[in-house]
Amino acid sequence: MPRLRKLRRKQKFGYHINRKRLDKKMKKLPKINCDAVREAWDDKISTTQNLQAMGLVADANAHKEFRIPSGKEQMGGVAPRSTLKNSGDDVVAKVHVADTLQLQAREGYQKKKESTHPLPPEMYRKLCKLMDKHGEDFEAMAKDHTNYYQETAAQLKKQIERLKNIPQQWVPYLKSRDLVPE
Repeated sequence: MPRLRKLRRKQKFGYHINRKRLDKKMKKLPKINCDAVREAWDDKISTTQNLQAMGLVADANAHKEFRIPSGKEQMGGVAPRSTLKNSGDDVVAKVHVADTLQLQAREGYQKKKESTHPLPPEMYRKLCKLMDKHGEDFEAMAKDHTNYYQETAAQLKKQIERLKNIPQQWVPYLKSRDLVPE
């Protein structure tokens, strides 16, 4: 029986590819969106050394404190894998970056999300009429004859809470009803 040969595609030179431009593109650093990291970034040292100087880690498994143990290590059968060697001893520490990122994360978590999208005008008019007629009585709103979509009291309550969280619609409503001093 004849031996089967593995077929391989013939290598061809890509005449349409500009190698000079491709090389520049490969050397170019990626855009860094975080202001704190961008300001502290040093182009003369490697990515790992940059992150280490900032108190950040590119791979959590490579760092001793953050490493996730494998299944065998959890069972106790194997010694733990080696950790990242501290190669950035000569690099200046920029720990203020890690502190800034922690502060931004904490503030972002605590900040209440505001809806940037206003309610549709039809829904806004419907809710305003219902609130003018019934106040905060959601059961009465649900039974109102103008409740064409037969929304429940809980659905109407959620819609009104959403309206209250949109200042660009809620404040004019309050001002037009003289419920807020100007």
